[in-house]
Amino acid sequence: MGSSIKIQIVGYKNSGKTTLIADLLQAAAADGLRAGTLKHHGHGGKIAFQDENSDTGIHRSSGAIVSGVQGEDTFQLCLDQPVSFSGLVRLYEPLELDLLLIEGFKEEQLPRVVLLKHDGDVQLLLSSTHVLLVIIWPSVSAELIPRVYPVYRLNEKEQYIDFLKDWMKGMST
Repeated sequence: MGSSIKIQIVGYKNSGKTTLIADLLQAAAADGLRAGTLKHHGHGGKIAFQDENSDTGIHRSSGAIVSGVQGEDTFQLCLDQPVSFSGLVRLYEPLELDLLLIEGFKEEQLPRVVLLKHDGDVQLLLSSTHVLLVIIWPSVSAELIPRVYPVYRLNEKEQYIDFLKDWMKGMST
């Protein structure tokens, strides 16, 4: 699935996925890495395009399954058809990213960080493979986590960011 390092961030709603991704993006930028993100819209329903009355919206309503618009240094692509997870990841390959952070897509199994907010969330960890580390909220009993995984508390941000940076360095050599 391309040469960029891919890290999947999984957890249930409001477990800190987006915050972790923002922290990782800032760390990557500080290290001079080109990073991108892919997020699963896990709330059900179609994503509403914000351009129905624009030229690209008219293109789609007239039959285009994909439309793109470019202005200045920004390009936006809207695709209105199902795409497999691997197909979505392949869309990023020409961008020559160093790092692709993937939020959600729990059913996929890439190297991942699992965020646990409640004891009951441990099932997500137990159904996961390729776990890099586990981040737990204060409400989670650490004893529930199998000892084969590195476990960090939510407030140990510097430590788990450093762990992931070290892992990425190992992957790129």
